[in-house]
Amino acid sequence: MSKLSYMIAAPICALLLAGCGSSDSKSQDVSVPSFSVERNKIDKVYTLSVEGDGQWQVFAGETPNSIDVNTVIAEGRGASEVNIVNFPPNKRIYFQYILENGTKIIASERLLPMEGAYNVRDVGGYKTNEGKSVKWGKVFRSGDLNTLSYNDIQYLENIGIKTVVDFRSNSEKLAAPDTNLVTVANRLEYPIDPGSITALATASGMDYLIEMNKVFATDFQAEYKNFFTVLMDETKLPLLFHCSAGKDRAGFATAMFLSALGVDRETVIQDYLLSAIYVEEKYAALVAAQPELSPMFTVYREYIEAAFDTIDNQYGGVERYLSEQLGVDLALMKAIYTE
Repeated sequence: MSKLSYMIAAPICALLLAGCGSSDSKSQDVSVPSFSVERNKIDKVYTLSVEGDGQWQVFAGETPNSIDVNTVIAEGRGASEVNIVNFPPNKRIYFQYILENGTKIIASERLLPMEGAYNVRDVGGYKTNEGKSVKWGKVFRSGDLNTLSYNDIQYLENIGIKTVVDFRSNSEKLAAPDTNLVTVANRLEYPIDPGSITALATASGMDYLIEMNKVFATDFQAEYKNFFTVLMDETKLPLLFHCSAGKDRAGFATAMFLSALGVDRETVIQDYLLSAIYVEEKYAALVAAQPELSPMFTVYREYIEAAFDTIDNQYGGVERYLSEQLGVDLALMKAIYTE
């Protein structure tokens, strides 16, 4: 791998929560090390947030397996925030944080710095109940891909996206066809159109989305079974799946994917709720004009909890649902996607 150019701003002596873009203050007695990465979609500057007592160093590479451990790109002691610029704007960089006690964490930006798309993110990096981590750079989720910028296209092609799974209805695809990526060899369509379900006809607002998530679990098992069949084929990776907003059909898919890997339910729900932040800008004007529609253009935990409750009550829990209804080989999924 060629050497990467970089410039390091002085660490900011602040305590930041290093999970999924949060920034809540904590006391200075930090006992559990954590490390997270964000990237600004405008200037492409990386922000590394570090928590953990003791001396630490950060290294970088273009893949999780090609970290250059001979070149320190940032170092410090204790909780800090570090800005790093001058990495190639259209390339994704992975960072390895090493604490003096030997703790090692690899991370990259969860929210991809897309200029023409919303809610595009890596679903890796989460801890599982077996003490492993979901691999970064394997599976991505997204909303519409019809307005990608030149930089967006280059970024996704540099990742090497090989498979795109599209959950949108035929009318949605006609209205907003995906931008073509030269790296994509497999474009798979599993249309999910819950609007046609009679049970939803009388629902509105939050009730509609609650009912919709129940319907995902009960009426669209064939589509999600197909999705998992693709996920269990390593030759199809890296894979990106999407719907229109990337929050409902893709949100349920992500919840099932992470659950299959043994990520705890509360973490799965917190990941689901990130869509409320990441689609806000997309629908801001519409919600301002018609605030009564706001529940349709965001997410609440009640939505995905309705899906989980349905799965628990009707299928005996999420593991049984995945294995018996969707045909998921849980051991194979963990072998492919955790480390």
